[in-house]
Amino acid sequence: MRPKIIVEGTVGAGKTTFINSLAEKLMLEPLYELTDRKLVQILERFYANPKEWSFQLQIYFLTKRFEQMKIGCQKMDVIMDRSIFCDHIFPRVLLKRGEMTELEYLIYEELHKQLVNLSSPPQLMIYLKCSTKTAIERIRKRGRLYELQIDEGYWEMLNQEYEDFFSLYDLSTLLVIDTDELDENFTQIELVVDQVLKDPKGHVYHYDGESLIEGV
Repeated sequence: MRPKIIVEGTVGAGKTTFINSLAEKLMLEPLYELTDRKLVQILERFYANPKEWSFQLQIYFLTKRFEQMKIGCQKMDVIMDRSIFCDHIFPRVLLKRGEMTELEYLIYEELHKQLVNLSSPPQLMIYLKCSTKTAIERIRKRGRLYELQIDEGYWEMLNQEYEDFFSLYDLSTLLVIDTDELDENFTQIELVVDQVLKDPKGHVYHYDGESLIEGV
């Protein structure tokens, strides 16, 4: 058993809007990031002191990702917001920025690998690709205070980590959608996704807003 679709992409790529639109049109249950009061409390501490709280935050995020994946595998006909497969991207950025120690990252990485081995990849992975400029514009537009406080170098590094990960992704069929030129409501994008789901001839597909290309 495995989830139908997982949607990934950097902060500001448009995942929530995309999932909301696709879930209704493809009759899939949206499964968003799991959260609770404990996570909110850790996040508040992290933004106040990243070096002290980055490890605790990422370990707790990892437990919620694994819990989310178990739910997704049980229900199957879901479209998931993020997943355990990309969870390591954020700790990698924190490590490079000196906000997580190498030992902390190695501990995280070992646990992450074990949990990924217990997780089933989706039928279709969708990567919402966008430029860092576009991501920052969308972040500013939605106006979350804690996101606005983060320097642009963080968003650039995060976006590059996503690019690097998906350039090597081979766990399932992958659809890369370039969102820079798409309208923010993702009009008729369900037709593209449905086409890939019904006839997944290749491992990687790319949609640029006009054409669906196989093997790019």
